[in-house]
Amino acid sequence: MIFGALVTVSLRAVATAVASARNIVVTTTALDTVDPEEPVTILAPVVAVVGAIGAVFKPGKTLADSHLFRWIRSLLPYAEGVANDRGFYTTYTIRPEAEAVGTWQGSLDELESTLREKGYHFGLLASHKQLPDGRREISSWVDVGGPVCSGLLGVLELQVRTWQTHITVFECADDDGYLVTAHHERAAYSALTAYWHLRGRDLHVEKGRRIVAEQLADEPRFEPVD
Repeated sequence: MIFGALVTVSLRAVATAVASARNIVVTTTALDTVDPEEPVTILAPVVAVVGAIGAVFKPGKTLADSHLFRWIRSLLPYAEGVANDRGFYTTYTIRPEAEAVGTWQGSLDELESTLREKGYHFGLLASHKQLPDGRREISSWVDVGGPVCSGLLGVLELQVRTWQTHITVFECADDDGYLVTAHHERAAYSALTAYWHLRGRDLHVEKGRRIVAEQLADEPRFEPVD
Protein backbone atom coordinates (compact mmCIF):
# COMPACT_ATOMS: atom_id res chain seq x y z
CA MET A 1 0.00 0.00 0.00
CA ILE A 2 2.81 2.39 0.89
CA PHE A 3 4.60 1.66 -2.40
CA GLY A 4 1.38 2.21 -4.36
CA ALA A 5 0.78 5.52 -2.62
CA LEU A 6 4.33 6.66 -3.37
CA VAL A 7 3.92 5.75 -7.04
CA THR A 8 0.61 7.63 -7.21
CA VAL A 9 2.09 10.70 -5.56
CA SER A 10 5.12 10.59 -7.84
CA LEU A 11 3.00 10.29 -10.98
CA ARG A 12 0.80 13.15 -9.87
CA ALA A 13 3.86 15.27 -9.20
CA VAL A 14 5.20 14.56 -12.68
CA ALA A 15 1.79 15.25 -14.20
CA THR A 16 1.52 18.54 -12.32
CA ALA A 17 4.96 19.56 -13.56
CA VAL A 18 4.09 18.62 -17.14
CA ALA A 19 0.73 20.36 -16.92
CA SER A 20 2.44 23.51 -15.63
CA ALA A 21 5.03 23.38 -18.39
CA ARG A 22 2.22 22.97 -20.90
CA ASN A 23 1.10 26.50 -20.08
CA ILE A 24 4.48 27.69 -21.33
CA VAL A 25 5.31 25.24 -24.13
CA VAL A 26 2.80 23.45 -26.37
CA THR A 27 4.27 20.23 -27.75
CA THR A 28 1.43 19.50 -30.23
CA THR A 29 1.65 15.88 -29.03
CA ALA A 30 -0.49 13.78 -26.71
CA LEU A 31 1.64 15.06 -23.82
CA ASP A 32 -0.44 18.22 -24.02
CA THR A 33 -3.36 16.18 -22.63
CA VAL A 34 -1.59 15.30 -19.35
CA ASP A 35 -3.89 16.17 -16.45
CA PRO A 36 -3.10 15.49 -12.76
CA GLU A 37 -6.78 14.66 -12.23
CA GLU A 38 -6.84 12.09 -15.06
CA PRO A 39 -4.45 9.22 -14.15
CA VAL A 40 -4.78 7.58 -17.56
CA THR A 41 -3.17 10.62 -19.22
CA ILE A 42 -0.16 10.04 -16.97
CA LEU A 43 0.00 6.26 -17.24
CA ALA A 44 -0.26 6.14 -21.05
CA PRO A 45 3.14 7.76 -21.80
CA VAL A 46 4.79 5.92 -18.89
CA VAL A 47 3.53 2.55 -20.13
CA ALA A 48 4.62 3.49 -23.66
CA VAL A 49 8.22 4.01 -22.57
CA VAL A 50 8.19 0.80 -20.50
CA GLY A 51 6.75 -1.04 -23.50
CA ALA A 52 9.44 0.40 -25.76
CA ILE A 53 12.10 -0.85 -23.37
CA GLY A 54 10.46 -4.29 -23.36
CA ALA A 55 10.25 -4.34 -27.16
CA VAL A 56 13.94 -3.49 -27.57
CA PHE A 57 15.40 -5.43 -24.66
CA LYS A 58 13.06 -8.42 -24.89
CA PRO A 59 14.47 -11.65 -23.39
CA GLY A 60 15.08 -13.55 -26.60
CA LYS A 61 12.89 -13.78 -29.70
CA THR A 62 11.33 -17.16 -28.88
CA LEU A 63 10.42 -16.31 -25.28
CA ALA A 64 9.25 -12.78 -25.94
CA ASP A 65 7.25 -13.48 -29.09
CA SER A 66 5.72 -16.73 -27.92
CA HIS A 67 5.46 -17.72 -24.29
CA LEU A 68 5.80 -14.58 -22.19
CA PHE A 69 4.10 -11.91 -24.31
CA ARG A 70 1.27 -14.14 -25.49
CA TRP A 71 0.51 -15.23 -21.95
CA ILE A 72 0.39 -11.61 -20.79
CA ARG A 73 -1.92 -10.63 -23.64
CA SER A 74 -4.23 -13.57 -22.93
CA LEU A 75 -4.96 -12.02 -19.51
CA LEU A 76 -6.16 -8.67 -20.91
CA PRO A 77 -9.87 -9.60 -21.28
CA TYR A 78 -9.98 -10.44 -17.57
CA ALA A 79 -8.79 -6.94 -16.70
CA GLU A 80 -11.53 -5.18 -18.66
CA GLY A 81 -13.71 -4.34 -15.67
CA VAL A 82 -10.86 -2.82 -13.70
CA ALA A 83 -9.65 -0.93 -16.76
CA ASN A 84 -13.11 0.53 -17.44
CA ASP A 85 -13.25 1.87 -13.89
CA ARG A 86 -10.04 3.77 -14.60
CA GLY A 87 -11.03 5.28 -17.91
CA PHE A 88 -9.62 2.88 -20.50
CA TYR A 89 -10.17 -0.61 -21.91
CA THR A 90 -8.21 -3.80 -22.55
CA THR A 91 -10.38 -5.63 -25.06
CA TYR A 92 -12.93 -4.89 -27.77
CA THR A 93 -14.73 -6.41 -30.75
CA ILE A 94 -13.74 -5.58 -34.33
CA ARG A 95 -15.83 -5.93 -37.48
CA PRO A 96 -14.13 -8.34 -39.87
CA GLU A 97 -15.95 -6.84 -42.85
CA ALA A 98 -14.21 -3.55 -42.08
CA GLU A 99 -10.69 -4.65 -41.10
CA ALA A 100 -10.16 -7.95 -42.93
CA VAL A 101 -7.21 -7.88 -45.34
CA GLY A 102 -7.25 -11.52 -46.42
CA THR A 103 -6.55 -15.08 -45.33
CA TRP A 104 -3.30 -16.97 -44.90
CA GLN A 105 -3.36 -20.49 -46.28
CA GLY A 106 -0.44 -21.88 -44.35
CA SER A 107 0.74 -22.45 -40.82
CA LEU A 108 0.71 -19.78 -38.13
CA ASP A 109 4.47 -20.16 -37.73
CA GLU A 110 4.95 -19.41 -41.43
CA LEU A 111 2.74 -16.32 -41.21
CA GLU A 112 4.52 -14.97 -38.15
CA SER A 113 7.93 -15.66 -39.68
CA THR A 114 6.85 -13.69 -42.75
CA LEU A 115 5.68 -10.77 -40.60
CA ARG A 116 9.00 -10.69 -38.75
CA GLU A 117 10.85 -10.58 -42.07
CA LYS A 118 8.77 -7.56 -43.05
CA GLY A 119 9.72 -5.65 -39.91
CA TYR A 120 6.86 -6.51 -37.56
CA HIS A 121 7.30 -7.33 -33.88
CA PHE A 122 4.86 -8.98 -31.50
CA GLY A 123 2.47 -6.31 -30.21
CA LEU A 124 2.26 -6.25 -26.44
CA LEU A 125 0.83 -2.73 -26.10
CA ALA A 126 -2.53 -3.31 -27.76
CA SER A 127 -6.03 -4.14 -26.63
CA HIS A 128 -7.04 -7.76 -27.00
CA LYS A 129 -9.33 -8.20 -30.02
CA GLN A 130 -12.21 -10.55 -30.69
CA LEU A 131 -14.76 -11.06 -33.47
CA PRO A 132 -18.56 -10.78 -33.17
CA ASP A 133 -18.86 -14.59 -33.18
CA GLY A 134 -16.62 -14.85 -30.13
CA ARG A 135 -13.35 -15.85 -31.79
CA ARG A 136 -10.40 -14.30 -29.96
CA GLU A 137 -7.16 -13.14 -31.50
CA ILE A 138 -4.32 -15.63 -31.61
CA SER A 139 -1.58 -13.22 -32.66
CA SER A 140 -0.94 -9.46 -32.65
CA TRP A 141 1.82 -7.72 -34.65
CA VAL A 142 3.02 -4.13 -35.05
CA ASP A 143 5.16 -2.35 -37.64
CA VAL A 144 6.37 1.13 -36.70
CA GLY A 145 7.85 1.80 -40.12
CA GLY A 146 10.60 -0.78 -40.23
CA PRO A 147 13.16 -2.24 -37.81
CA VAL A 148 14.57 -0.01 -35.06
CA CYS A 149 18.09 0.17 -33.64
CA SER A 150 19.18 -2.03 -30.77
CA GLY A 151 19.82 -0.89 -27.22
CA LEU A 152 18.93 2.46 -25.73
CA LEU A 153 19.03 4.10 -29.15
CA GLY A 154 16.18 1.83 -30.22
CA VAL A 155 14.08 2.91 -27.24
CA LEU A 156 14.69 6.54 -28.17
CA GLU A 157 13.93 5.82 -31.82
CA LEU A 158 10.56 4.35 -30.87
CA GLN A 159 9.67 7.65 -29.22
CA VAL A 160 9.81 9.43 -32.59
CA ARG A 161 8.09 6.63 -34.54
CA THR A 162 4.63 8.09 -34.01
CA TRP A 163 2.61 5.86 -36.35
CA GLN A 164 2.17 2.10 -36.56
CA THR A 165 0.43 -0.55 -38.64
CA HIS A 166 -1.26 -3.14 -36.45
CA ILE A 167 -2.12 -6.66 -37.63
CA THR A 168 -4.39 -8.95 -35.64
CA VAL A 169 -4.70 -12.62 -36.59
CA PHE A 170 -7.67 -14.93 -35.97
CA GLU A 171 -8.45 -18.50 -36.92
CA CYS A 172 -10.80 -18.69 -39.90
CA ALA A 173 -14.38 -19.67 -39.10
CA ASP A 174 -13.99 -22.94 -41.01
CA ASP A 175 -10.60 -23.66 -39.37
CA ASP A 176 -9.02 -23.42 -42.82
CA GLY A 177 -6.20 -20.91 -42.52
CA TYR A 178 -5.96 -17.62 -40.67
CA LEU A 179 -7.82 -14.34 -41.02
CA VAL A 180 -5.53 -11.29 -41.21
CA THR A 181 -7.02 -7.95 -40.12
CA ALA A 182 -5.30 -4.57 -39.92
CA HIS A 183 -5.49 -0.85 -39.27
CA HIS A 184 -3.09 2.11 -39.17
CA GLU A 185 -2.94 4.22 -36.02
CA ARG A 186 -0.96 6.38 -33.65
CA ALA A 187 1.97 4.48 -32.13
CA ALA A 188 1.58 2.81 -28.74
CA TYR A 189 5.32 2.77 -27.98
CA SER A 190 5.85 6.52 -28.17
CA ALA A 191 5.15 8.71 -25.15
CA LEU A 192 4.29 11.44 -27.65
CA THR A 193 1.27 9.56 -29.01
CA ALA A 194 0.40 6.83 -26.48
CA TYR A 195 -2.68 8.57 -25.11
CA TRP A 196 -3.99 9.25 -28.61
CA HIS A 197 -3.43 5.56 -29.40
CA LEU A 198 -5.43 4.60 -26.33
CA ARG A 199 -8.31 6.84 -27.37
CA GLY A 200 -8.28 5.67 -31.00
CA ARG A 201 -7.47 9.10 -32.38
CA ASP A 202 -6.42 9.14 -36.05
CA LEU A 203 -7.15 5.43 -36.51
CA HIS A 204 -7.29 4.61 -40.24
CA VAL A 205 -8.66 1.19 -41.15
CA GLU A 206 -8.43 1.49 -44.94
CA LYS A 207 -4.86 2.74 -44.86
CA GLY A 208 -3.85 -0.16 -42.64
CA ARG A 209 -5.55 -2.67 -44.90
CA ARG A 210 -3.86 -1.17 -47.96
CA ILE A 211 -0.40 -1.25 -46.36
CA VAL A 212 -0.70 -4.88 -45.29
CA ALA A 213 -2.22 -5.99 -48.60
CA GLU A 214 0.79 -4.50 -50.38
CA GLN A 215 3.24 -6.09 -47.93
CA LEU A 216 1.75 -9.56 -48.40
CA ALA A 217 0.88 -9.25 -52.10
CA ASP A 218 3.87 -11.34 -53.22
CA GLU A 219 3.14 -14.17 -50.79
CA PRO A 220 1.53 -17.16 -52.58
CA ARG A 221 -0.05 -18.34 -49.32
CA PHE A 222 -1.94 -15.05 -48.84
CA GLU A 223 -5.38 -14.58 -50.40
CA PRO A 224 -6.70 -10.98 -50.27
CA VAL A 225 -10.37 -10.29 -49.67
CA ASP A 226 -12.49 -9.31 -52.65
